[in-house]
Amino acid sequence: MKMNRREILKATGGGILMISGISLITGCGSRVLRGKGSEPGKITGLTKEEYDILYMASLAPSGHNAQPWTVKVIGAGHWIIGSEPTRWLPQVDPENRELLLSVGAFLENLDIAAGVHGFRTEIRVIAKKGSDPDIADLRLVKDRVREFPMEKVKMRRTIRKGYTDRPLKKADLDFIIGNDKKGARIINAGSREDRLLREGTIEANRVQAWRDPAQEELSRWIRFSREDAEKYRNGITPASMEIEGAAGWFVSHFFDSKSVLSKSFREKGIEGVVEQVRIMGGWLLLSSRDSSVPEILETGRRFQRIWLRVRERKIAIHPMTQMLEEKPWMNSIRGDLGVNGQVQFILRAGYVKSYPAPVSLRMPVAWFMKS
Repeated sequence: MKMNRREILKATGGGILMISGISLITGCGSRVLRGKGSEPGKITGLTKEEYDILYMASLAPSGHNAQPWTVKVIGAGHWIIGSEPTRWLPQVDPENRELLLSVGAFLENLDIAAGVHGFRTEIRVIAKKGSDPDIADLRLVKDRVREFPMEKVKMRRTIRKGYTDRPLKKADLDFIIGNDKKGARIINAGSREDRLLREGTIEANRVQAWRDPAQEELSRWIRFSREDAEKYRNGITPASMEIEGAAGWFVSHFFDSKSVLSKSFREKGIEGVVEQVRIMGGWLLLSSRDSSVPEILETGRRFQRIWLRVRERKIAIHPMTQMLEEKPWMNSIRGDLGVNGQVQFILRAGYVKSYPAPVSLRMPVAWFMKS
């Protein structure tokens, strides 16, 4: 069956635009590309245990799946965690706020994996602002083993399709939020705040879709071809955008970065947003006390802990934070929602009937190590 470009865009629902900003992408498991340089023996200064800890840490989410973190070995079990400027997103994240949230998720994964290997982490934040290349000084200290089902880290993923509009049960919400109630707020469907978020998310996506520098930045992170996926091991693939079957094949063979800038691509992306905010169970907001680096990192860690719980209750979460990236919403949302502190995450949430395996790319550990 032949499908032209317009039919493919209709079939995909323009889902690519849903990864603007910090629509976080996961990755691990057999479907994720691994490659040369990923073996622990290839990395000077790392034991096998330390390599395993860093690999699990690297399964953290990040905007456009840019995987911006870096690790510099200072000594045995002593690292500097930082970021790589070539993997920053200056158009949608000019202050590196979202980057710091991703590094917070990386640190949470690292701490969990360290505990499984019988270490505790001592973390000292050294960055004063998001643009500082060195973010945290981290040491592994021998300690008791802390049990944790690492499959939760391996199987975490973003889901965009297949949501139901069934309201989220209080018992399930209490479970996924756990002890991370600080700064967490549930917004139920049908409320004034829900309408504000649905309308604002659509309009903020519309603004971002037609803001050429932001769309061009997005286009540089989409790996349409398998060759690019193997070359970069980061960014967004048709599979991670849930474009599958004939549509996935067509997109991977005939789309390129210029396709992302086309009028039809942008329009279909906005239509996809409209459909996605129409079907959901509610919203989860996460906020920090202030905009300091330690607070943002800690919010990223809380976010990751919550995300590692949702699969057990067949709840999906989908970061949709374009309102935090575009004016006028970025300046007004705190007051409009009556939030104390700084909103850091806007998460679409809902029950799903099935929970597919993660599919996004992942860089080998050696690629984010710094000498």
